[in-house]
Amino acid sequence: MPHHIEVSPPAPGPVVEFAQHVGRLHALLDRAVVSALAGFGFSRGEFDVLVALAARPDGVRPGQLSEGLLLTTGGLSNILRRLQRDELIERLLEPSDRRGRTIRLTDVGWVRARETTIAVYASIERLLKSIDAPSLGEANAHLHFILSNLGEDGPVHRLQNRLGSKPGSD
Repeated sequence: MPHHIEVSPPAPGPVVEFAQHVGRLHALLDRAVVSALAGFGFSRGEFDVLVALAARPDGVRPGQLSEGLLLTTGGLSNILRRLQRDELIERLLEPSDRRGRTIRLTDVGWVRARETTIAVYASIERLLKSIDAPSLGEANAHLHFILSNLGEDGPVHRLQNRLGSKPGSD
C-alpha cells in the first residue's frame, strides 16, 4: 500500500492560465528584444535605462530611475558607469541640491536610443507579424485595462512620439 495519497493538482483556472500565457509571451518577446540588442552590444538593462531616459529628456535622479525600472541601486550604478563611459549619458549636478545628480542622454545617447528602439520594434513586429491588427488591438485594450486596474500602465505610454527626434531639435 502506498505511503502517500494520490491527489492530482487542481486545474489552473482562468487567472493562472492568463498568467501562464502572459509569462510565455513575455519570454518570447524578451528573446526577440535581447536578440535585437545583441547587434548593438547592449544588455536588456542598458536598453531599458536608455529608453527610460529618452522618456525624461530633462533628466532624472538615479533613485527615481532605479525605482521606475525595478533595478537595485548597485545594478543601476554599473549600467550608468558603462553608459557614461560610452558617452551615452551625462551626470549633471542638481541645481537645487549640490549633492544630487541628474542623469540624461547625450546627443550620442539620443541617437543610440533611437537606433536600438527601431531595431527592437522591428524585432517585435517580426515576431508578431502573423497576428492581425484587430486581434492585437483587442489584446492591447484588455491588457491596458488589467494593467490600469493594477496601477501599472504608466510606463507603456511614456515614449509615444518621444524618440522621433531629440527635444528642441525640430
